[in-house]
Amino acid sequence: MNVETLQRIHETNHEPTETSSDDGTPPIPPDFELVNRLEHAQPDMIQPAESGSLGLLELILKAPEQLDRLIRDPARQAELLPRFLGISLVGFTFFGVAMSLVLSTSTVWPQLFPMEAVVAGREATPMRFAASSGNSLLTHWLNGDAWRLIAAYAVGLIAATGICLPSLYFYSLLAGVRMTMMDVVLQSLKSKAVAAVTLVGVLPIYATGGLAIAIFPMPDYWRDAVLLLGLILPFIAGTAGTYSLFRGLSGFADTMPEERRERRSCFLQQLVLSWAACYTAVTPVLIFTLWQKMQG
Repeated sequence: MNVETLQRIHETNHEPTETSSDDGTPPIPPDFELVNRLEHAQPDMIQPAESGSLGLLELILKAPEQLDRLIRDPARQAELLPRFLGISLVGFTFFGVAMSLVLSTSTVWPQLFPMEAVVAGREATPMRFAASSGNSLLTHWLNGDAWRLIAAYAVGLIAATGICLPSLYFYSLLAGVRMTMMDVVLQSLKSKAVAAVTLVGVLPIYATGGLAIAIFPMPDYWRDAVLLLGLILPFIAGTAGTYSLFRGLSGFADTMPEERRERRSCFLQQLVLSWAACYTAVTPVLIFTLWQKMQG
């Protein structure tokens, strides 16, 4: 409701009314309580079509239910898809940069080994943190290590969604909901955008602890544990995206016939959780493979 409408309602209800109507009924007193509620009502949420990606971020943070309704509008889907993708890539790239800074200041860097070397017994683990005390803060940026980490996470987190999309579409059809492939893509990218925003929100907290290992001496196993926590931080923040996907797809239960909606909606929720587990299993493997191949 805009300001002009509120002003007209306010003026109408505050005008003195001393005369009765034509049929002799007494005048209706103004509803001051209604006017007060309207005056203090919040304005409509900014629409992403009008304010771009910043408006979409506002919906992600403040009005997730309104966002779920918005992405079901076929007229908005084409413009929302690249914006969700852009928010996801920026958030994951920002994480890669922050993680590279933490690793550079801690004077260690992850060294990855092929899984066949681990299976053959040539290596005990697929990854270990190798000391690089003789290097400067710019060494890993100049030799490309930092850029490979950033690319592995940014590309891997998005590419894993594309790999798992057909199974999510199949699960939705199996549950009996009426969804197009565009609906499935948008719901998946929305969950990635929510996860990316959540990840950027928790990064300052982790960076404080991550940079502390470069200042205060601590045992190697504590240092490695803190750094390993940073590498799996996208999956921890991804639980917010999983919940967003769960809530969004659960809303499609209203496309089912009413007589079987209650029974099939529970089945739909179980399938969404199964897909989330599948995505969680595929993503770290894809990130590790990309990172290891680029590292050579």
